[in-house]
Amino acid sequence: MRQQAITSFILIIFVFLFSACDKEEVSCINDCKDDYLSKHEMVSYSGQEIGCKTFVSLYEYKNKQYYVLGNHCADMVVYPTDCDGNKLCESGEDNVCKDFYKNAKYIGVVGIKE
Repeated sequence: MRQQAITSFILIIFVFLFSACDKEEVSCINDCKDDYLSKHEMVSYSGQEIGCKTFVSLYEYKNKQYYVLGNHCADMVVYPTDCDGNKLCESGEDNVCKDFYKNAKYIGVVGIKE
């Protein structure tokens, strides 16, 4: 019985550690997401079927959050956009764009058009 209790305790600790988000990720996701979604007439993504709806993915790059629009049914030219509306890649700087897609941390889909 004691061995089972110890095993259960260790399992609970592992589950807690692996399900916890690091502090930067949480602040990144919550920083300006609501404002961005509101400006683009989107709602928070909570597992809805994306289909042909426009959606937005969140990335973290150089300690800032960037949003990238997407749509599986439409060809789109998109630029990673920060909370202030500044767009990477738009000025034609290939190195910045390549570095973003090489080094940005993908957080996930965070918004979708209704």
